[in-house]
Amino acid sequence: MTEITRSIEIVASRTRVWSHIHPGNWQKIFHFVKEVDGYKEGDGWIGKKARVVAGGDEETVVKYNVEITELQDKEKIVYRRYGGPLSGTGVILIKPLTTGTLLRRTSYYDDDLSEQTIKTLCEGMEKDNMRLKTIIEKIGTSAD
Repeated sequence: MTEITRSIEIVASRTRVWSHIHPGNWQKIFHFVKEVDGYKEGDGWIGKKARVVAGGDEETVVKYNVEITELQDKEKIVYRRYGGPLSGTGVILIKPLTTGTLLRRTSYYDDDLSEQTIKTLCEGMEKDNMRLKTIIEKIGTSAD
């Protein structure tokens, strides 16, 4: 098993950060996700499944399934990845700070991954975190 965790502080309220990381927005915020079929705004997220298309061009595209297994509003999303490469679970946590919000993303992979794969996944996670920080902070903050 392999575990990868990356965190970033965002100068914005927990409410604003949550509105961006909610599963309905994943294809907008994660650089590797090209399409998410099955997640639309609404309630009833626990047990909800989606088909994800990720990767670059046609030769490197991967498809897998994601199921939300836990969702605590404005705090935590836990999901399971299966039916494709890199199966495992993911956890997205947000915690209020005095100066904004801490976003922590952890991916647990069922297999032991190569150093190169870990490096690539870490770089992608860091890129996504910076992208989120830039997008959220650019539009300003709001109170919880």
